[in-house]
Amino acid sequence: MRLIRLTKLIQLTELAKITRQPFHSQSSTLIVIGLLILLSLVSFNAHSSALISNRLISTSLVSASLLSESIFTPISNSEKQQITVQDKTIEILVKPWQGKKQRGAVVVVGPSDTQASGRGFVRYLRQEIPAKGWASISLKPTEGLYRPNFATSVDQVTKAGEKQIALDPHQVTPKYSSSQLLELRNFQQNIMNECLAELDDIGAQFPGKRILIATDDSAGMVVNLLHQDKLAKPDLLVVINPYREFEQLVDEQSRDLSIAMQLKELDIPVLDLQSANANQVSISEAKDRKQQNEIKSSQLYRQYIMQLDLNNLGGWEEAMEYIEGFARKIVGR
Repeated sequence: MRLIRLTKLIQLTELAKITRQPFHSQSSTLIVIGLLILLSLVSFNAHSSALISNRLISTSLVSASLLSESIFTPISNSEKQQITVQDKTIEILVKPWQGKKQRGAVVVVGPSDTQASGRGFVRYLRQEIPAKGWASISLKPTEGLYRPNFATSVDQVTKAGEKQIALDPHQVTPKYSSSQLLELRNFQQNIMNECLAELDDIGAQFPGKRILIATDDSAGMVVNLLHQDKLAKPDLLVVINPYREFEQLVDEQSRDLSIAMQLKELDIPVLDLQSANANQVSISEAKDRKQQNEIKSSQLYRQYIMQLDLNNLGGWEEAMEYIEGFARKIVGR
């Protein structure tokens, strides 16, 4: 009995060490899965553990396969392309459709603090959609313009200590003013608009329907641009955890309509996916988005609440099924 307890303690210790490290390879994932299976065998009697471990092994292998294909697969140089916007080079990743199905193209725009390759569910979408008959075109969005940048410029490094903080100790760091937020938001949305416009030539290689998938704060910008008729309307819009950061700091008379109201006024099919682990602003607005759009038919608006974090890979597959199902209705097959 003492030996079993000692063995279990060693296993837990090793598992803790591994899980604190970043997952950079398939081997790390498989080691963690192996330890989880071993722990399950110790925790139950011999008869029960045999049955449960078989199921766990099956589920774990599926999860390991998803992780290896959607997270660890390196990006081929053949997928990398570039566009130029305002004299700056922006990376685009293009993955052609796979197999006989050729339905069109999907433009994927991740959160503003990610690369074109995306991360987590966004990366999974980019790599898995082509197998469904849709080429994926992934855009590196404008970097987090809403977030203050406290980096020190090169010419200021030698001046360290000279009035770094001009505020009294009891004062809080000032937030953006309404005019600053408006200026930053407009600049970021203009960049987004120009980037998406530059994708027309790339998309022409894949004739068919167009799907636009936007996530997090990028989704908030895309919805606003579509509402203002600044973007060409896609055949299907998919928003994932949409929100606008610091919107409440903008003067009320200068604010745009809420995302819920803007979606209500769009005359294109919208699939609204909300993850339970999303930004709190998006979570708090999910109910309003659904209520405002309930007047539409299920062919024009649907909302699903799910788990899309790394610990719930089944949610990734479920979300993919929702996207594929809605897309099939759009193309008529």
